[in-house]
Amino acid sequence: METRDQDDVEHDDVEPAPPSWVLRTPTRQHEVWTVPLFTVALAVAVVIVGVVVGSAFGAIVAIVTGGPVAVGAVVLAVAGRRAFVEQSRAASWRFHQVGVLMAFGTGTLVALAALTVGTLLGIFPGVLGVSIVAFSNARSVPRFDRLVAAVTALVLAFGAAVLVVLGLTLQTITADRSAVWVGAGWFVAVIAAVVAVVQFRAAARAPRD
Repeated sequence: METRDQDDVEHDDVEPAPPSWVLRTPTRQHEVWTVPLFTVALAVAVVIVGVVVGSAFGAIVAIVTGGPVAVGAVVLAVAGRRAFVEQSRAASWRFHQVGVLMAFGTGTLVALAALTVGTLLGIFPGVLGVSIVAFSNARSVPRFDRLVAAVTALVLAFGAAVLVVLGLTLQTITADRSAVWVGAGWFVAVIAAVVAVVQFRAAARAPRD
């Protein structure tokens, strides 16, 4: 009995494991810059592909898409650097928030840009990327993550729905682009709307951190 009581006391003294977002705080220099550099490379690639391969319209869409992604990468690097230096829970949470916004925001921008230009390349990776992040580690996803997933999915659904309407009504766009707007747009809108509803419902039950 004494041994069992001692085990109970020792078990009660064990501190709970920190949230996963705390464990992802950068502890080495390369962890601060890896994701931001990759994101900048993605932004540059989007702009180059849009300018070199696409039309003038595609180049404009690529620049409008790549610019915010590059700015977000800089913000992520600043937040990561601060979390690395401070090693505090508050700095880790800010870094996590920026990272979540970047992940969902980038996926949404890429998907909408690809759909707007009229190519399937980038639409499904963006939608699948957002969905995978939204549904991964469901038991440990904070409410903030769920809300960001829901809002960005709602933005994607609305943008895709607008393109469907434009594809059905505008007579000045090319037949190929109209086919993508209508053919793939409704599918993206439905999937994104489902993700938004699921994530809004999950956010009501999710922990704050």
